[in-house]
Amino acid sequence: MSWLQVTLSLTSVNVAMAEELLIQAGASAVTLESLADEVVLEPDPGAIPLWSSIRLKALFPLDADIPALREALTSIDADIHQRLEVDFVGEEDWQLRMLNHAVNAQFGGRLWLQPKSFEGAGEVVEASTVESDQTYLYLEPGLAFGSGSHPTTRMCLEWIASHLEPQQRVMDFGCGSGILAIGAALLGAEVVAVDHDEQAVLATNENAEFNNIAANIDTLSLAQWQQLPDSERAKFAGAFDVLVANILAAPLISLADEFVGLLSPGGRLVLSGVLAEQANEVMAAYPSIQFEAPIIEEQWACLVGVGFY
Repeated sequence: MSWLQVTLSLTSVNVAMAEELLIQAGASAVTLESLADEVVLEPDPGAIPLWSSIRLKALFPLDADIPALREALTSIDADIHQRLEVDFVGEEDWQLRMLNHAVNAQFGGRLWLQPKSFEGAGEVVEASTVESDQTYLYLEPGLAFGSGSHPTTRMCLEWIASHLEPQQRVMDFGCGSGILAIGAALLGAEVVAVDHDEQAVLATNENAEFNNIAANIDTLSLAQWQQLPDSERAKFAGAFDVLVANILAAPLISLADEFVGLLSPGGRLVLSGVLAEQANEVMAAYPSIQFEAPIIEEQWACLVGVGFY
């Protein structure tokens, strides 16, 4: 299917209203990008952080009424229509853009991350294709909750693929798309995956089903996790051989005591979502964990430590 792509530059103040107008006008998808490569870190709890200058892109069917859309957008800003561009996006172009976000990489010498389906040598490779000495994790490219393209995800996945042993119990706190939880389960672990976003939990469940590993992953929203009866929570105390959390520095610090309490003696803690300059502050929040030297990729750090209590 081909599309009309509407591109609009605006400030964060006008984003919500512009999104609503575009969806009401029939937009099939709306995405936001930074106009100035701004990085937004450590939002307040419950906040949705936005860049100050934003490029908004929306996809419309070919029969969309663009003149009417331009007129509607003037209710936001009288001059906004002058910053609106309309392009034709063909089916092949759209597929290529999606594949540009896809990851096709090997981790730890034994785990391959690939799109759910992709073109290769003129044929489609499906999830049922498995080589005897390799494990395959299939994920849709461009997922909002993590597709394996970000350094923090890659570092965590590399550690999991390099160190995880069969039958180990793993907690993935902040599971997002489920990429780390699914990777661990495919390598033989029993996994509990938790995320504050219910859509992330849904994504993890769907991706686990696709990878035929759902039976090895228990998923919980953060609300469900926090509301577990004491008798149930007690079962998780000291129960995990590995706890991985690819979130942000502030929650990693605030959750330190809880994370340590979930680790078994000698258990491994794998933390990321941390800027290299934040590494020492995060490690200081875990005095009972003996950390290795941080793993650094670009400006990001992955912190790996073992409990010596």
